Amino acid sequence: MACSTIVQACLASRRQLPAYSPPEPLEHLHVLDLLELTGSQSKAAQALAMHQSTVCRSAALMGEQFRLQPSRGTGVLRYGTNESLQLLRLSYRAHRMMDGQLRIATDPLHQPLLAGMVSVQSVPPKFRHSGEWAQLLSQALIDGAIVSSWCHHRRVSASRPPTWPGLMTVPLGALPLQLFIPATSSVEDILPRKVLLPKRAVTPLLHEALSWHGFQLEEQPLSCQDVPAWLKRMRDRQLALPLGPGLLDPDWLEAQALQLHPDQPPLLEQLWLLLPEGRVRSSREARHLIRTLRLRLARVGEELLGAGELVEEA
Repeated sequence: MACSTIVQACLASRRQLPAYSPPEPLEHLHVLDLLELTGSQSKAAQALAMHQSTVCRSAALMGEQFRLQPSRGTGVLRYGTNESLQLLRLSYRAHRMMDGQLRIATDPLHQPLLAGMVSVQSVPPKFRHSGEWAQLLSQALIDGAIVSSWCHHRRVSASRPPTWPGLMTVPLGALPLQLFIPATSSVEDILPRKVLLPKRAVTPLLHEALSWHGFQLEEQPLSCQDVPAWLKRMRDRQLALPLGPGLLDPDWLEAQALQLHPDQPPLLEQLWLLLPEGRVRSSREARHLIRTLRLRLARVGEELLGAGELVEEA
């Protein structure tokens, strides 16, 4: 069965289940968490389906009651944190687990891996360096994160994944990426040799790999994280874009008028699931999540191998 078919079946079953919502004492924290995870009041309001002024009031209330000192610059926790707030976030994590939910995050490229999982409270995807995911986990804003080997400053192997204090790094499998371009109307059209990527600070090894293969690189602004924004810039500037074809429905690729770039560099990433040590890692939901993610990645590999598209890492 194709991975896209599995996802569609899971989505159909998920629509029959009630959505998780935080208890009233944690509602303002829920807003603050989404504000931190999305990076702006407008995006948080969109994710929460509420007015931006409501997000602003909740953030101001939390800042006042917990005496938060906003951090300068573009840190991971821009609105501040302290021991009291972290303990409250641990309490919120425990409540999610009481309801059979884990808040799992990842980037837009790997978000399809989480589609349809009834035990996952997903958050708006965002490209981050692996160290940032680890920090969000340590502060209990999220309960887990799917992290790519491209998001490190040095190469790592499947047998020796990176480690952080208090966190478990669970191997999930490998995923080949391929370059896609807007469908050309003529064979005489000039093929793009420039690739649209997240910021170098976020995916340094992906930048390194594509540069080594002779491609020019253009960085997507940090404020543009959703798929439509990526596709728009790709088309407007005639760029190539790396995607995981095994995670995408062929009908979607056709509807977006995308085709494979004829010059395919070998791009094989390792994926890990970061989880906090202790109760979350040993929970039934985490065990189910790990099994499901490994199964989905294995099926993707089988489908691409059967189609003769699996490539080796450079």
